[in-house]
Amino acid sequence: MTRPRGSRTLLILYLGLIVLPAVQLGMSPIVAAGDKGPAAAWSDGWPEITAPERALKRVEQDPDADAVVLINQRDGKILKEADDIVNVLHYHVRMKILTERGKEYAKIEIPAWKSSRVSGVEARTIKADGTVMPLAADQIFEKVVLQVGSYRETAWAFSFPAVEPGAIVEYRYQRNTHALIYIDPFYFAGPEFTLRARMTQGIPSDMGYTLLCDLCPPGQAPQITDWREGKNKGKMYVHEVHDLPGYRYERMMPPPRDASPRLEMVLAEWKGRASWALGRQDHFFVDWASVALYASAYYQEAIKKGVGDLKPVVAGWLQGVSDPQEKVKIIYRHVQRDFRYIPFSSVYGSTRAIEDMLKEKIADNEDKAILLIAALKSIGVEALPAIVSGKNGGSLNPKYFSMSQFTHTVVAIPQPAGGYQWIDPTVSYVPFGFMPWKDSGAEALLLKGNQGEMVTLPVKNELNASRYREEARPRPDGKADVTLDAEFLGEDADDLREELVPAAESARKAWLQEWLDDRVDGAALQSYSIENLEDSDKSLRLKLTFEAPGLVTNAEDTRLVRSCILTCVQRNPISKAPRQYPFYIDDGWNEEETVVIDAPEGMQPASAGTPYKAQSPVGTFSLMCSAQGDGATRCSRQFIARRNRWGADQQAAIRTMFDRVIEADRSVVAFQAGAGEN
Repeated sequence: MTRPRGSRTLLILYLGLIVLPAVQLGMSPIVAAGDKGPAAAWSDGWPEITAPERALKRVEQDPDADAVVLINQRDGKILKEADDIVNVLHYHVRMKILTERGKEYAKIEIPAWKSSRVSGVEARTIKADGTVMPLAADQIFEKVVLQVGSYRETAWAFSFPAVEPGAIVEYRYQRNTHALIYIDPFYFAGPEFTLRARMTQGIPSDMGYTLLCDLCPPGQAPQITDWREGKNKGKMYVHEVHDLPGYRYERMMPPPRDASPRLEMVLAEWKGRASWALGRQDHFFVDWASVALYASAYYQEAIKKGVGDLKPVVAGWLQGVSDPQEKVKIIYRHVQRDFRYIPFSSVYGSTRAIEDMLKEKIADNEDKAILLIAALKSIGVEALPAIVSGKNGGSLNPKYFSMSQFTHTVVAIPQPAGGYQWIDPTVSYVPFGFMPWKDSGAEALLLKGNQGEMVTLPVKNELNASRYREEARPRPDGKADVTLDAEFLGEDADDLREELVPAAESARKAWLQEWLDDRVDGAALQSYSIENLEDSDKSLRLKLTFEAPGLVTNAEDTRLVRSCILTCVQRNPISKAPRQYPFYIDDGWNEEETVVIDAPEGMQPASAGTPYKAQSPVGTFSLMCSAQGDGATRCSRQFIARRNRWGADQQAAIRTMFDRVIEADRSVVAFQAGAGEN
């Protein structure tokens, strides 16, 4: 259960509506002029910290909580100034740290989205004794998250000073965005139990948005009042929610859309404004047909303009190839590999120009599909785009007509016998025809000309597995020298290749060191080799040697060695607090670790430890150690979870299973001077 998913902050590229006369209204990237830094923009002081906030020491509803979110707030208003229309969003988050583990919330990153501008970042710590420690402006940095050629993704990053149990930390900032086709969803729950969450949004009188308050407490509809600010007037939407369980990004948590109350809005009307894509004015996203028509118009425009640019490129890819299906495979492979994937998770029904993709060699969650369709079209193969509500995004609400529910775009190639061959080019290092877990059984809007058809993608259970084989040589100083031979299949391999293939050699070593650190505190990578790195038809293999502290305990004539090295579960991921959310395993996992522990010089196995087995509705676990003929001890650990979903009522059984797994992962193999095996 160690495979990380989505650990990198995903930066969403907003593509906003261009405000034009009633003749035409379209979509285009808005690149805001960036500041040199997030200069302060606040004229008012911080909201008062109340006596109950200062006195709070634990959360009764969640005794295991490491922190508590006191305030999670976003205040928005769409403002018009001349020809500029911008949604101004003010964010304010206040948390109280309750335990040492809660200090992990000391580090904050605010994505600097390409179509929006962040300003006014402020932060402070209020220590338990009441001392206020503002964060100095020169301690807020712009951090490069991803850079490919001239393309960069950045985030504003900082760390709160003097964070300790009992301290309150808070930050606020402003984001100006031109994204208007839908207003970015606001999730009320924070990563820990949230006492108070509030969203407001001002909408001008000539604009109308369809509102969705999903999973909001029953009988608590958002309040709607008149709003006026300068020359701007319209309606103000206000919704406040209290006492929400924390939403943590755990392996078995449902996506936020399926678990956490949220409020979002989609543009339904705009008086006096027209959309080129929809071919009408005033009315925008009112049914699935309008969503399909909008996305299809922009996709087809990009394809039509890009086919000519692609023809000579594709001809070079296909030199000497005559088989039609082999041509499709080769084109798919080039779209996969030659264009670095930018993993956005929001769909806007628009892409960059294919000419730019060819030049910059990058493509996002919509670009990839349009690039593949245009490349296929250049050789006479017709294909259709489909925007997908991936399993990683959550369930689709069929009555809420918004592209905000979709996560990426895939390709459907019509087959002579009927049906479609489905291809997802957003997974870069998997064999042709492989269907990632996010697509298996997912809902999608298939774009057929100017029509849209809601479809369900096929269900496929692809094999994903991580297999670790290690030899550990205990040392008298409490460390162990470890040789690792690891094999990864399916998406487990794809996840690693996404990081390793584009990286330079020095960056690969740094990434592997970080990968080790996540699994063994203080591990020191000594050497590595990688096999089948760019051959996705084969399993990926890593061979590492490293020094691992903390595996060996010495006591006079006895040496104790941990039976688990890389896959150990250190802490029960299931809280004791009453579970509010169901358990989702949409990706599944199959994890095997075999550790051969060499007998220290002059010692023999004294105890191979107790066999362990554990199971629950979500999975099965086993660990068994046995002596080998050469004096070594072999420990085999396996943890398997199948794809499925279970209700919150399975909490006790699943938590009990993990308690047993933790107990097993802490077990040791004993060696003793001159001893024989018991």
